[in-house]
Amino acid sequence: MKLFSVNINDYLFTIVINIVSREIWWCSVLYIKALLFSALGLISADEWSMTVPQAVKQTFGEDAVLPCSFTTPYTSYQNITVVWRLKDAYNGQIIFKCLSTENPSDNGQNCTESIGRYSLAGNPRSKNISLRIKDVSFSEDGQYFCCFELIKKEDTYRTKTGTRLSVQSIPQTLESIYIRTLPSGEQFITCDVKGTPPPTVTWIVPEITSSSLVSVQRDGVRASSSIPANQSNINYTCQIHGETGLQDLSIYYQKRSEQEQQIPFTLFVVFVVLSGVFFISSIILAVIYKIGSSKSPAPPQEVNFRKSSPVQT
Repeated sequence: MKLFSVNINDYLFTIVINIVSREIWWCSVLYIKALLFSALGLISADEWSMTVPQAVKQTFGEDAVLPCSFTTPYTSYQNITVVWRLKDAYNGQIIFKCLSTENPSDNGQNCTESIGRYSLAGNPRSKNISLRIKDVSFSEDGQYFCCFELIKKEDTYRTKTGTRLSVQSIPQTLESIYIRTLPSGEQFITCDVKGTPPPTVTWIVPEITSSSLVSVQRDGVRASSSIPANQSNINYTCQIHGETGLQDLSIYYQKRSEQEQQIPFTLFVVFVVLSGVFFISSIILAVIYKIGSSKSPAPPQEVNFRKSSPVQT
């Protein structure tokens, strides 16, 4: 029986040489490919890169735009697949995905469609794949990652750090108080508020003892509270407990029948002034007319000429 001895160092050296040779061969192929593409005008001096902000802040209820732009060595490509993920760059939930083709008329895909409240704010052909989120809420607060893929899977680039979207709340404020009249003639005093969430309105004057008299309407970050205008000649006052403390607004209410019986003071003053101007103007015009009449020349007298008869001799 013949035994073979193998030098482990020589064996390992051979493996290393083979690996290095393959890497050198592969790098040479890539270099030749780059030179060929550059000569054909299919590749530029740009490198693979992606530019995104670390954080974006937006107010609750408004549209948020997450910027994302990229550069690529390729100067020409047919298809661009755009992907936006949430929470993780590789395995996160896909919230938006679209395909931009070189000729959109072929299949109608040009990344202009909206998916729910998500759509592109940029143009992939201009290397801009920014994402727009319509009417953001607190549930959209999180980390977002953009990714683009060219012709094949190997030509894929993504942001690894992502962009943090922070949804900011709206301060609770008391906006306005006014008198609202229905088509039936019934009148209400209304207070409008805004905030996340909208604050609760308390009526101070008059004191409301029954909640059934208060009508509340809500629309997102806005709300309104109304009560019947049952009492006349008082200041109606509404109040909220906002982030900066107590806020209140008041309005004086007078029944419409009483308002119609009274002439506003300003209108009365205007009427008196216009009447005086008209009276003085009339006197001046009358005087001018009288003076003009007294100085007018007498009308010319009519002279009659009578034809004489011829003298007979």
